Amino acid sequence: MDNKKDKPELNIKMPPPVVPKKEGDSNGSKKKLLIIIPIIAVLIIGAVVTAVLLKSNKDKLPPVVVTDYNGEVVTDENGVPVTVVPETEIFKYTNVAGEKLTSIIYKEETVYVPKTDIYGENVTDKDGNQETNVIHFVPSTAAPGNVVVGSSAVPVTDGQGNTALDNQGNVYTTIIDITSMPAIVDPASIDWKSSCGGTQADYFSSVDMLKDGSYLGAIVTNSTDGDFGDYKDLKYGTPYTVLVKYKKNGDIDWQKPLGVAKRGTSTIITSIVATEDGGFYAVGYGTSIGGDTGKGYYDGGVFKFNEKGEQEWFKSFGTSTVDIFNGATLAPDGGIIIVGSVGNNDGDASGFGKPELKSAACIVKYSQTGELVFKNIIGGNKDVLNGVAVGTDGDIYCVGNFYSGDLFDAMGSSDGGVVKFSSSGKYVDIAPIAGSKIENFTEITACKNGGVVVVGNSNSSDAGNTDSFFVSDLASRGGHDAYIVKLDMDLTFIFAKAFRGQNDDHLTSVIEKEDGSFIVAGYSNSSSRDFKGITTRGGNDMVIAEFDKYGSLSWARSFGGTKDDSANALCLSKDGGYIVAGRTLSKDIDMKGIAQYINGQSVGVIVKFPE
Repeated sequence: MDNKKDKPELNIKMPPPVVPKKEGDSNGSKKKLLIIIPIIAVLIIGAVVTAVLLKSNKDKLPPVVVTDYNGEVVTDENGVPVTVVPETEIFKYTNVAGEKLTSIIYKEETVYVPKTDIYGENVTDKDGNQETNVIHFVPSTAAPGNVVVGSSAVPVTDGQGNTALDNQGNVYTTIIDITSMPAIVDPASIDWKSSCGGTQADYFSSVDMLKDGSYLGAIVTNSTDGDFGDYKDLKYGTPYTVLVKYKKNGDIDWQKPLGVAKRGTSTIITSIVATEDGGFYAVGYGTSIGGDTGKGYYDGGVFKFNEKGEQEWFKSFGTSTVDIFNGATLAPDGGIIIVGSVGNNDGDASGFGKPELKSAACIVKYSQTGELVFKNIIGGNKDVLNGVAVGTDGDIYCVGNFYSGDLFDAMGSSDGGVVKFSSSGKYVDIAPIAGSKIENFTEITACKNGGVVVVGNSNSSDAGNTDSFFVSDLASRGGHDAYIVKLDMDLTFIFAKAFRGQNDDHLTSVIEKEDGSFIVAGYSNSSSRDFKGITTRGGNDMVIAEFDKYGSLSWARSFGGTKDDSANALCLSKDGGYIVAGRTLSKDIDMKGIAQYINGQSVGVIVKFPE
């Protein structure tokens, strides 16, 4: 596990050469020309230097000396200047068999260009220091396979992804070598793993530790064969859900299907919540869920089971359209608090004054015996709550995605937000986590010392926009970046940290440990920045990481095979370890021994990691 928090951030100076210019009109406006003069100067100088280097070595760029922000050369313990190969970093190591192996880690390049105003004058800060613009690019990576060596022209862009142009509109590029080779890695150290599935798409949607130290997982399945062959004669509508109880050592104790014996029905469990009496709640949505006739196409539903897995009661909640329960948490009095969305203003959502056929976010509480304690509908069309937790103050905190602009001014296609409700379900306030593009925040956990932590992802990068959450160090730098954010009980932000590589990165789950640190889980196929040294096995891998109580990354690891793998759910174990559950398409490396019934379809996978 790599400890990133003590490593200084480095400035790799890599001026790019210029592509051949096109014939064109050079009579641009004087103002525009003045703006780009400093950038052109830096790039042309880089072109000359790099051209000389390339002439002596046509096949590969030479190493680049690493400097800090002040331009000072960084040296190693022997006083030798530190250099890097611009296009890749070669990561060499020895496995348990004593074999020397090599992996390629792709990394971003960074160039600092003097910032100018609209008249071409240098911009300085209050202390008179020259301000700079940061130009980034990330080399494209080829899929694992045979070794491929070649050259490629990569456009140079600014921090917002805008290409750098000369005064005739030509795009500046830099020549990099692209090298790809298979990652050869040893399987991760785990206590046990198990899979469940058939020939159709199957995945774990939720997992929790029961009072006796065993684990309960919910597998949403479309299969009636493989591990679920015993349910074929039940003729359940698909998808349906299978509850699986695992002993501490990973052996299956029992399985229980939840479905309706009718074509066109569905039962999708999204959240398992253990209770103090040894039983559990199962929360989700479906068509005719629980056997009810149904108020609309989808209704929300909650089941209560005892410690033997026997159903005690069921309740549905819905309108005449689509209603979904996404997340749930145990209430202090033993009841269940559930969040999601409703699709109309009738049925169980009537009386809140919402426009007809306009969806909204909802929160509902049921008692231990199934009585409706309260319900509330907030926001506007397409707004939804994804996760919920009860704070140390007894109030309720939720995280969700917001589209309507009813609760705050919408910024992008989807904005994140943390909502506070009173213990009786009354709306108190919202803290937006919003940018100009797409935010998806899915999970929340309450902290023992007060406040809450949420995780999700965003692809917003909004330098200069004071209304955006995603500026400066929080701006997205590689597709969707993952984020962990802590707020106090008054919804004041305590910390916000990005967790990013060069590709799309997602966090889906978070839970607090006894020492106040946080375990997070999700998926990514990145191998640079925060994912440096976490070898990508192929496609998306499960990613698990720990952040300390201040939000600094302590370590991160990946788990998977050469195909796509993802983590959807997370819970702690009594021995200090943790359980991660999700789906996999792989059957090699970490997933070796996983039952795969047909290529192209996932099976559910659950993994026990040691402390």
